[in-house]
Amino acid sequence: MSISDRKPISFSFNNTERCQSRCVTCNGWKTPADCAQKEMTTAEWKAVLLNMHRWMGNYQFIISGGEPFIRDDIFEIAQYASDLGDTVNVITNGLGLTDKLQQVIDSAFTNITFSLNAVENPSIHNCSRGRDDAFKRTMDAIQNLNFMNRHQANHKWKNIFLSTVVMPSNFSEIKPIAEFCRVENIQVSYQLLDNGDAFYSPTENDVQIYGNDIKKSAIYAINEIIELKQQGYPIANGYEQLNAFKLLIDNPNQIQNIECMVGENNFAIDPYGNCRICFCMEPIGNLKDSLPQDLWYSEKAEKIRADIKKCTKNCRLLNCNFK
Repeated sequence: MSISDRKPISFSFNNTERCQSRCVTCNGWKTPADCAQKEMTTAEWKAVLLNMHRWMGNYQFIISGGEPFIRDDIFEIAQYASDLGDTVNVITNGLGLTDKLQQVIDSAFTNITFSLNAVENPSIHNCSRGRDDAFKRTMDAIQNLNFMNRHQANHKWKNIFLSTVVMPSNFSEIKPIAEFCRVENIQVSYQLLDNGDAFYSPTENDVQIYGNDIKKSAIYAINEIIELKQQGYPIANGYEQLNAFKLLIDNPNQIQNIECMVGENNFAIDPYGNCRICFCMEPIGNLKDSLPQDLWYSEKAEKIRADIKKCTKNCRLLNCNFK
């Protein structure tokens, strides 16, 4: 099937790059505060969403960041998309939800994903997020929202997920996180980042990325995830992706045979209206002055797709290339 016969199937819309965390695995929090003035307005986001809906019909997308709840209009934008008939999900660090939990329960969001890297040792999560209060605030948000979700009547049911970065500092947290999710009746998706940061302990930055001192432990951690999934724990990753994680750890060159489909599947919008089919490559245009279908089928998009086919980066193991 040629690209002219298909539409994207995975959508990520970043409403801001700003964030309160100071994560060791992300540089988004370094975004200057004055970038907020360049972000699309509420009206511009609605115009983009309307054009997307006219092209795609009813579809599902996720709002991410940065930290998406930094923008106060996130609930209005989500409701607008839902009223069109679209399904709206969100990923959050949970830090700013203390006073917004009722709004979240009453909101148009269907899936809420929280970033959490530990449940037994708060310092692991705090260190990875660069904040001493990160664990308590995020855990409180998860548990309080989950309680409200179960016991508060007359609201749209929320599916709650965790997203956990696998790194040396939290190998011991793999099973506790899965146990926590089973008790709370929520799901977890484990993510191995491609850029090497996830293989560094936040307090031991001199560790070699694929050194023998962490290879064995890293592969053991991934095998543990596979075994837990086989035992029925609520783990969202597919076996293909988990086995690919082990290939990357053992020998990065082994994963080059895994086809990267982001150019044919993914459609991402940044806070300024730029559209990408791969997070790591340049935009194919801007949605403030172009229709999404015009960009998707453009010559620029075809060039980026050709570049993706030749790309050898390990980011093909990210969730955007797996279901």
